[in-house]
Amino acid sequence: MKVEIVQKIENPMFKRTEVRFKVEHAGGPTPKRLDVRGQLATLLGVPEELVVIDKLASTYGKHEASGMARAYGSRERLEALEPKYLLKRGLPKEKKEEAKAEEKPKEKPKEAKPKEEKAEEKPKETKPEKKPEEKAPKAEGPEKKEEAKPEKREEAKQEKKVEAKEGS
Repeated sequence: MKVEIVQKIENPMFKRTEVRFKVEHAGGPTPKRLDVRGQLATLLGVPEELVVIDKLASTYGKHEASGMARAYGSRERLEALEPKYLLKRGLPKEKKEEAKAEEKPKEKPKEAKPKEEKAEEKPKETKPEKKPEEKAPKAEGPEKKEEAKPEKREEAKQEKKVEAKEGS
């Protein structure tokens, strides 16, 4: 696997370096994001934790992938600007599982409200059964049309069968 930086842009406003790169991976599948991230970190001279790969896509029919990445100067800046899903995407599987475990306890206190108390406080109100109301009869025209349609279809099918038998 060979990583080549195509374009390097310093972005002083966000205090980061934006990079477009190409990866040649002759004879193998598209390289993993972690591997590319490590190579980019060494090329840029930045710790691996401060590099985020935004995009990595293979070119059809070639053993080449291209992508975009961003390298930050500090961890605080990285966490402030990058979306959380991109930060998780760049982690190894063990660390992803730990990150998920950290998020779940935050959600559980919201759901930890006792459901039994709610059931006791508000008894279910039963709605009175509605009796079917008698409606004025509709005009007979549409009903007759609906009934006539299936009959016409059956007659047409029978006529086609008869014509087919006579023709042979």
